[in-house]
Amino acid sequence: MPLEVVSTDGQTFRYREYALPDLGPRDVRVRVEFAAPKHGTELHSLTGNPHHRKQWDEELRLYLPRVETLPLTERPVGNMVVGAVIEVGAEVAEFAPGDRVFGYGPVRETHQLPADAWRPIDGLSETDAVCSDPAHVALVAVRDGNVRIGDAVAVFGMGAIGLMTVQIAARSGATAVIAVDPVESRRARASALGADLTVDPGTEDAGLRIKRATANHGVDVAIETSGNAAALHEAIRAIRQCGTIVHVPYGPKDASTLHLDEEFHVNRPTIIGSQAVWRNPDRSYPLWDEERARQTAIDLFRRRLVSSHGIVTPIVNFPDAARALTDGLADPDRAIKIGVRFP
Repeated sequence: MPLEVVSTDGQTFRYREYALPDLGPRDVRVRVEFAAPKHGTELHSLTGNPHHRKQWDEELRLYLPRVETLPLTERPVGNMVVGAVIEVGAEVAEFAPGDRVFGYGPVRETHQLPADAWRPIDGLSETDAVCSDPAHVALVAVRDGNVRIGDAVAVFGMGAIGLMTVQIAARSGATAVIAVDPVESRRARASALGADLTVDPGTEDAGLRIKRATANHGVDVAIETSGNAAALHEAIRAIRQCGTIVHVPYGPKDASTLHLDEEFHVNRPTIIGSQAVWRNPDRSYPLWDEERARQTAIDLFRRRLVSSHGIVTPIVNFPDAARALTDGLADPDRAIKIGVRFP
């Protein structure tokens, strides 16, 4: 039987056998060649999120108390996969055996999804394909921030989403893009991908450094991608008066380093929650919807306007994936976005 990577707590990972269902008339079965998790989302989901503690009410759009907290359960790990079609259902005309495709799914040897869930990989590298999801998140964040020609932008957190945000902000016309991250290798990658300045918040006052670098004015837009409360606080300190902060992640879970009694009160930022998914419409809907944003992110790679170069690192073989995930998700110095190659 095929194997997949699973975890209960986001700290240890193992392999588990699984079985695919019978092939349906619209199903496409794919042998996976390359896969990648989504680090922040994986950890958030595996270590407990609001859906474990509370009940989401879709009509009220409120989290309501649960009678008891849902337990954490073992589940597959992963975000996107690339592979070759090996079998299609009787009603599938879009794909044929041998076609190379990509789509959403956990790190496992074989996938089966409806044809609509797969996209042709035409013109993309494997790393481009698995970075199209963080690129979509980054694109929406930049659009939510209304980044325009001449703007100064600070991006906090140089994971895959942050590194894509640096590039898309520059392509949107920002004339100064500042990348903030405590990990030297991530700052170096941001510089290689176009950041004009990098800031280490572990060794310097990030808000002050950004103010000094912008003639004491601050940035027009700060985009926070790390889920760290201290980063959100520094974003508030780094903006111009009445500037815009785009907050991308779920979190922070611990907001003890976020002080709303300081610069927040006098800088008067506009804070935007940015997630045009989970039935949240794009702020430019109906001109823009989720599919248009996703396809635009993919097209940015095809047109060579953004790059995945150096973002998917390290790349390991499937037999080594469980150990690499255990090490990489626990220590950001070891990985930006782990790639898994299949024999």
